[in-house]
Amino acid sequence: MNHKRKIFLFETSVEDQNRERGEIREGNNTPFPIGILYLDTILRNYGYNVLTKDYTAWSEKHCLKEIEVQIKKFKPDIVGITVMSMTRASSYKAMRLIKRLSPQIKIILGGIHASVMYSQLLKNFPVEAICIGEADKNIIPLINSLSKGKSLKAIRGIAYKDKNGQIVRTALQDLGRDIDDLPYPNYNAYMNPNIKRVYMISSRGCPNRCSFCCLHLTSRQIWRQRSYVKVVEEIEYITKKYPWVEEIQFMDDTMTLDNARIINLCKEIVKRGIHLRFYCAGRVKPVSREMFYWMERAGFKEIQFGIETGSDKIMKSINKGITKQDCIIAFKLLREFPKIKAVKFIIVGLPGETEGTVEETINFIKQLQKLKRMDFFYAAPLWIYPGTDVYQIAMAKGLINDSYWLSDKPCPLYTLEHSEQWLMKMSNKIAIKTMLAQGKIYFLKRLIEKIKQNPQYYMERFLRLRK
Repeated sequence: MNHKRKIFLFETSVEDQNRERGEIREGNNTPFPIGILYLDTILRNYGYNVLTKDYTAWSEKHCLKEIEVQIKKFKPDIVGITVMSMTRASSYKAMRLIKRLSPQIKIILGGIHASVMYSQLLKNFPVEAICIGEADKNIIPLINSLSKGKSLKAIRGIAYKDKNGQIVRTALQDLGRDIDDLPYPNYNAYMNPNIKRVYMISSRGCPNRCSFCCLHLTSRQIWRQRSYVKVVEEIEYITKKYPWVEEIQFMDDTMTLDNARIINLCKEIVKRGIHLRFYCAGRVKPVSREMFYWMERAGFKEIQFGIETGSDKIMKSINKGITKQDCIIAFKLLREFPKIKAVKFIIVGLPGETEGTVEETINFIKQLQKLKRMDFFYAAPLWIYPGTDVYQIAMAKGLINDSYWLSDKPCPLYTLEHSEQWLMKMSNKIAIKTMLAQGKIYFLKRLIEKIKQNPQYYMERFLRLRK
């Protein structure tokens, strides 16, 4: 009977201003939401008819039009939507559109924003249930129960409204430590010979609790890793099924926490004769010479580090669990491996930011650049996300409240201490000064690369910088 049930999974478009910044553009080889690819496979394995789409890089108008087309064509029984803070406005419109087109369709939500703001969403939108955190274990019993009109109270890790209209959040799921039993995500949902980079995971979660991040609310500061053998087997599967693939980007929140696992993973890649380019996000602590050595041998071309600030005081206050000295040690080691590019992430406007701390950041980046040239073009202003410590600070000071998330307004910047104009000015200042420190040729090369990606936005930005 399950094969007759049709499930439509998707994520809606990111806010317009973030596509305009050049971060996401329709047609880019952008990361496919990996979570719904796992759900796609799980549902297919249980006999459901599944359609999975990613509209994050589409314009909102195009996204909603395409959803309407698919609702009329595919005629799903259940729709599952991944909701992020930067996709929430288009998600709201999609929900209302679906219920207008076909009121009998049941809607399930997931994603970090839905997990944090589940009560608000259930009160204000036509939603049958929300998966809190990961949905791999509860999606089948949830869909079975919804399809048969059964009670949802025994399903762990969800929220819903009962018959009296009261919101019920069930007991937390047991995350466990073993994620090796996960099936491979359904890469077929988005693969074609023009896709040269595949996105995959080797671990889930993060043990830290940075003040600007809300991941701890779903991962509970638990880091779970897949065995290195299972990861390499999946890489090998990808190379055989999609022989045109050239690169793999690991979407782990922080891949390198267990240096020994990474060393073994890289040795296995070399042993099996796999020749791809690899990219990942890592922490500056812990690192080792041996880990970098094997990463370079295996084909890792880039490691992305969240440094965030060059201010000792701010670095400590954001609970990142690293110091400037940790960054220096990592970059000194990485200097020995020229084939691996270092990419740094910087945030402007963290609580306590001043022109003085911005100068500290610029000077610190320059110091690191002398150790290892880094790719960099943008210092991101601090966004406020629900569930973060920064959000709690902003609410306590009256800058924002929960009702903001019901609006169509964009995901807000932290403007409690400085204006948006100041944040952008400091962002540009960091970008220009640190790039020029690597030479005018490097600066021009990076500028040309960005202009090619989005001519209008980056020419306007460059002219603002000149002013």
